[in-house]
Amino acid sequence: MNQVTEQLTNEEAIEHARNLAIKIKPRFKLTEELSRQPEETIQDFIESGLVRVMTPKQWAGHELGFHTLSKTTMEIAKADPSAGWCYTLLLIHSWMLGYFPEEVQREIWEKNPDASIASSFNPFPTNKVISVEGGYQLNGEWGYSSGIDHGEWVMVMGFVDVDPADGIPNEILMMMVPKEDFEIQKTWKTVATRGTGSNNITLKNVFVPKHRVLDMIAWCQKGEGPGRKTNTSLLYSHPLFAAMPVSLSSALLGASQGAYELWRDTMKNKVSAKNTKVADFTHQQIRVAEVSAMLAAAEALLEKTITRLGTGEPIDTHEKLRLRRNYGFIAKMCNNAVKTIVDHSGAGIVYEGNPLNRYWRDVQGSSMHYAFNMDMLGEMFGKMELGIPLDPKSTLIL
Repeated sequence: MNQVTEQLTNEEAIEHARNLAIKIKPRFKLTEELSRQPEETIQDFIESGLVRVMTPKQWAGHELGFHTLSKTTMEIAKADPSAGWCYTLLLIHSWMLGYFPEEVQREIWEKNPDASIASSFNPFPTNKVISVEGGYQLNGEWGYSSGIDHGEWVMVMGFVDVDPADGIPNEILMMMVPKEDFEIQKTWKTVATRGTGSNNITLKNVFVPKHRVLDMIAWCQKGEGPGRKTNTSLLYSHPLFAAMPVSLSSALLGASQGAYELWRDTMKNKVSAKNTKVADFTHQQIRVAEVSAMLAAAEALLEKTITRLGTGEPIDTHEKLRLRRNYGFIAKMCNNAVKTIVDHSGAGIVYEGNPLNRYWRDVQGSSMHYAFNMDMLGEMFGKMELGIPLDPKSTLIL
């Protein structure tokens, strides 16, 4: 078993992230031009040791937890929103692998403890996942796979043996697929979050053995997975969607903080068309107070959520929806904060060369992620609060 050469502390990891942000910042434009992360950036993540923040100790990881993931993600996302997004997914996917059977953990991490893992929770409706002897056969296309260009493996969600009469699958699974078994489709031609490289992938007659498979229903409802037999710490005991959005929320919050800091610092020396210092305008001073307060509130809610995950108290459906409501509202506050910044930035915000334009687009795009859908999350949480039953089908992988 590989042993990590240097066991990072939380404070050391955050300092590494701050140093990484300085290196990543000059690639701000390059990530957009490439529509993915530069290879140098991925290598920086690896060489810093930060890709192992959420990896179990038994596989040479630091096993530091969600507080470290969140703080390091925010530092990197301040420098480059898309880099922060890809960084945090590398970490959370290693955490997710910790729930899979030990055999596939060994298959991946014994060969490379720094293995880059991507994911797709978006199977096309026409996909076919059928059970066969010893595993499953996959055919179809999966979307929104952020960081797939540097992914050595990808975990894809699949609905198995769907009954054509009622559309209900026999199983809902997460399945690990190696790079040689998927084909990347260059579909990521977007106006926002270009640097995430969230392309589609195609799988043709791909066989996934059972040791590379995880039951999504047990994982989402109870935080269960076969990997917990050896990864016994509290970190690997959470229902998937009660904890996983910490990563995306942290990237979005860090990007929003980066936008605020750029706007604030630029304003100090900005002069209006009437040759008046913009910083002297009372309305701008008030907007600074409002935006900084919105972001401080978002950060406090995220901290409260991470602290709740660390208590070890059971997470039932109501509590799960409370946590998911938090993630959705954090995204809403971040988006509103950056929209306020844009509304008070002048016409120069429309220029592509204005770095604030990039923050604006990336925050807008990131906040539209399915994990932050407040209409869906708000409806379900509201029903629970008011004693109205939820649709059992919609709560299978809540």
